Amino acid sequence: MNLLSKRYYSSARLLFVSLLFILLLFILLSLLFYQRLQQAQNIVSTVAEQAVPSVLEASKVDDQVKELNLQSELLRNAISQAARAQAYQKIGQIIIQIGSLDHQRYVQHQYQQQRLQLIADEAFSLNSLITERLVLQQRSRQWLVKLDKLQAESLMLAQKPANQRWVLHYAGLLRDTTALFSIDRLYNLRQASKELSPVLAENQQLLTTLAAPEQAVASELFRQLDSAFNADDGLLALRQAELGNIARATGKANFLRSLVTDYASETELNAYQSAASLMELSQQSSAALIRHNQLGILLAVMAILLLLAIMYYTQKRVIQRLKILNQKVQAGAGFDDDGRLFSSNDEIADIARSFTQYSKTVAAQQTALERQSLTDGLTGIANRRHFDSQLQSSVAMAKRMKQPLAMILLDVDHFKAYNDSYGHLAGDDTLKAIADTLAASLQRKIDLVARYGGEEFACILPNTHPEQAHIMAEQLRLDVMALELPHQASPTVNLVTISLGVAGLLPGQDLNEKVLLNQADKALYQAKQQGRNCSVLLSI
Repeated sequence: MNLLSKRYYSSARLLFVSLLFILLLFILLSLLFYQRLQQAQNIVSTVAEQAVPSVLEASKVDDQVKELNLQSELLRNAISQAARAQAYQKIGQIIIQIGSLDHQRYVQHQYQQQRLQLIADEAFSLNSLITERLVLQQRSRQWLVKLDKLQAESLMLAQKPANQRWVLHYAGLLRDTTALFSIDRLYNLRQASKELSPVLAENQQLLTTLAAPEQAVASELFRQLDSAFNADDGLLALRQAELGNIARATGKANFLRSLVTDYASETELNAYQSAASLMELSQQSSAALIRHNQLGILLAVMAILLLLAIMYYTQKRVIQRLKILNQKVQAGAGFDDDGRLFSSNDEIADIARSFTQYSKTVAAQQTALERQSLTDGLTGIANRRHFDSQLQSSVAMAKRMKQPLAMILLDVDHFKAYNDSYGHLAGDDTLKAIADTLAASLQRKIDLVARYGGEEFACILPNTHPEQAHIMAEQLRLDVMALELPHQASPTVNLVTISLGVAGLLPGQDLNEKVLLNQADKALYQAKQQGRNCSVLLSI
């Protein structure tokens, strides 16, 4: 029978009428017990107006204090100005929220607001220290870039055998100077600077052994390295200031945490006192209500009987059909094949029809969403998530089928310098061009090319020997160079180039994907150490 030809029966209206009968019954109960329950109502009002708000507000303060402690740690450990600003802004918001709560009415001590102000002042001081530390770290990293450039410039002098002694000595100084960046104790930093001072003087003396043309270039390189040690804005001075800042920030953070902990203790004490008051008032209310239970039993039984009658009436018309509808929704099955849902032309039948259409729409949207979640938004190739999943399954398949498996990890050379010179939009276009080139070069359907990181890409080559993968890596390198994308800031070559690391899994080897990925990363690191724009194969 067509549902549209049935008369429409509103289940909601039936339920409304049933609830109206119950409401009328409880109104009658309220009128009968109004005088007797007046005393109990007064007690409940006291609980609602005093004890309950005290507990709730104290609980809110406790939650905010915990969040304040967490944000203080995030501020202390911030690794960027954005993270620092976000944490400090959140701290300010939390302090404002705590101060705006009504819990001050229930707190016995009058100096909670002063404590909040002290916490805000200490958070401001900590924020200033973290700001200073991040600036010092950024300036130190600029020195590391400068030292890398000095390394490249000094290697040009090594072409003549007579200069190699000075170049080797200078390279050792650069290595030791760069190591200052990893020292995390001020005493060790000062000790290292004392040990490097005579080595620096020795390098200056070696300048006299060079020929006049090379001596002028080497003297300029030495002067720039000497600045890293002795200049007021040199790497050594910056690291000393940074380590001193870290020590002060640690002390400031510990003090701030102590203030927050003390504040939390005060609010916890207040919550305990409020809870004790609530318990006492609840006991009084319970004693008053017990005296009225006997009289209420008769009317309560009448209400239960009426409710049971209504439940029995609505069981088959509403509840049973709702259960069927719920089972269908959880199972994701269709609704058209179950006539029980459409036995009455009412709201439940409408919901069943709506869920049928909704389930079809959700299935289509879920398919589209899964496809998007595996694709990199910028380059259009597979993303890191897809790569991790595919690598795990590829390693398992290679071991099960006893087939070789190769992986290529590659990185765009000097990409930060490219972005600094040409802008981030040009950098995005370059990444897209490289991704398109990689995808076009790997033509097998079983191969996967993915964006691994910012300027890093990765390729999975199933059933491919590592030596074959090395040849393919070289082809990829040449294909990227063939794009002839200009890169004037590159010290390697005036074109955009890539460095590649190749690792492979041979048949019979019992290795996991982490080992394979780590080996490819080591190979990529060696390619960079060998001057970039090359590929390196490492055997496991």
